[in-house]
Amino acid sequence: MLGVALYVLVVTALLSVGAWLAERIMASLRWPRRGIWLAALALAVVVPAWRLPGALPGLSPTQLLVPAAAQAARPRQAVTPLASGASRAPHRIWTAATYEHVLLGFLIGWGVLTAVLIGRLIAAQIALRHRSRDWTVVEADGIACAVSEDLGPAVLGCRRPRIVIPRWVLSEPAPGRHAVLTHEHEHLCAHDGRCLLAARVLVALLPWNLPLWWLWRRLSLAIEVDCDARVVRRGISPERYGEALSALIARAAPVPRPPGGVFERCAQLGPRIRILGARARPGSRWTVLPLCALTGLAGLAAATFPAPPIDARMGARNQARRTELRWTAQRAQDARAVRRLVANRRPDALAAAAVVDAQPTFNTRYVHGGFAARASARSGAVAPLAWLRQAVAEAPSRPGLLILERYFCLQRLERCDLAAVDARLRALDPDNGTDSLDTLAVAVAAKNRAGIDAALAAIGRTNRVDTYGTQLFARLAETLHRIGAEKLSMAYAQVEDIRGQLIMNGLFAFEAACGRDVERLSVRRVSLCRNASLAFEHGDTFAGSEVGSGIAMRLWPAGTPEHRRAVRLRRRLDFMEEQSSRLMWPPGHELQTLLALYDGAVWRQIIRWSLQYPSEQDVLRAQLVHAGLPISPPPGWKDPYATK
Repeated sequence: MLGVALYVLVVTALLSVGAWLAERIMASLRWPRRGIWLAALALAVVVPAWRLPGALPGLSPTQLLVPAAAQAARPRQAVTPLASGASRAPHRIWTAATYEHVLLGFLIGWGVLTAVLIGRLIAAQIALRHRSRDWTVVEADGIACAVSEDLGPAVLGCRRPRIVIPRWVLSEPAPGRHAVLTHEHEHLCAHDGRCLLAARVLVALLPWNLPLWWLWRRLSLAIEVDCDARVVRRGISPERYGEALSALIARAAPVPRPPGGVFERCAQLGPRIRILGARARPGSRWTVLPLCALTGLAGLAAATFPAPPIDARMGARNQARRTELRWTAQRAQDARAVRRLVANRRPDALAAAAVVDAQPTFNTRYVHGGFAARASARSGAVAPLAWLRQAVAEAPSRPGLLILERYFCLQRLERCDLAAVDARLRALDPDNGTDSLDTLAVAVAAKNRAGIDAALAAIGRTNRVDTYGTQLFARLAETLHRIGAEKLSMAYAQVEDIRGQLIMNGLFAFEAACGRDVERLSVRRVSLCRNASLAFEHGDTFAGSEVGSGIAMRLWPAGTPEHRRAVRLRRRLDFMEEQSSRLMWPPGHELQTLLALYDGAVWRQIIRWSLQYPSEQDVLRAQLVHAGLPISPPPGWKDPYATK
């Protein structure tokens, strides 16, 4: 985006030079000048729109430092500038983060300036409309005009422009009054007010384009000069007309800012009188040829100036390079955080280091009805598991760390004894059925009916399916923020990437074993699924409770107490989920919520709730209560998530 803005600036500057040279040609030939500046303003938009077709993909933040051709010619190992010492120095200041900050500041400044300029223009038009209520319409020298107390002479209005003169003009001598009215009538017939308004709106839309401001000012002067020439051609002598202009501007009131029409300006009086008194010099026409050549060169330079590469392949390479730079910076930041966490040696710090360090090695994919993660780099997966085992050894009474160790083992990062981990987990919490979820997923993938029944029976014998993720990952996020020096929102997002995967495979497997083809399930399978659904309903994950209540609604006959209980639970969960959308984007407070996403106090409050309440449902309930939103559905509420 910054490269495109720089390109537009250069093209507009070249067009400005060409328009200035073309105006010298028009002045030598005594031809109208305003068309040159109108064409330059139009080309300042048309040329970039022609050279930058379609949607512009994200450009590399190093594009202004390294040409695209040189980037494409580099060897593969030298693509990432942070990977080699030779290319590291240029990006110590102009990094991806710096580019993002500069771009954000540029866009915010652009929006603010445009809003201010458009707002001032609208406010001026409204003020003029209010003032026009007191104006009277008269006819002077055969020209209809509105008479104000102090405003004018001017041509105001866009849809229905009209001449406005101050009252003292009517008392002027006939020659001076005739010159003023003729001048304004020429503005009206040539639609000069509309041209200036269109140019001013264009400048307001691109306020950072400084050459565009200069073009607008030159257009304003050219419009007045052309109007003066037309008035003189009507038979008024230049000397008398110049005297009338001087007297008019001397008595005219200050021009309101920003003007909404064609006003007489004191700053333009000197150039206009000099142009009126100028005479065509002999031989001046011979200067037209070199000026035409220079004008053509300026136009050719503007039309052929190299635009930022936006074709599909180059845009994709730029986008890939930008993403690579962002990931490189993120990996370096994660590496610094991991070093601090490992040096702390506390259980939560070691577990947070394992989660952050293992994220780049996981590649999640959809396999056999569920999500499975495989290691893309086995050599880097040993250290996270070792840190996690050390954390479990330091805090053996925390089942959440055991479940996280079990999750790491299931990713096949290293051969480990899952039976021993499950035995320790059952010893710590015998009423938890999480250790049987992987067995159920394997049996469902292999279509092993006996294995599915055994896993469902094991889950049904427990009271709940807990992952302990709510409190565990709140601790890890707080530790990553406090020790790893990560931003609190980013720390919470990093550890949340793994939280949902702790139970996701088991939910897919449970849905496949009990939620599909309910009519074909055996009596034994229906009984096992009912018991297992009760354990999922009482779990500490929102998704597990939803899946458990949904399956219970299908398996229990309508009207039974179990079916009504499942319906009430699912209805309450669906209502809380609907309310959570209002929690994120409350009507009328979208900007406030967006700013809260970057506020550390909001995330600290969420972490406090997560440490206080064991389940995701309780945390969401606390958020809704804190926001003043209801947590129970009213009697007439229709469940949008209910299945037909």
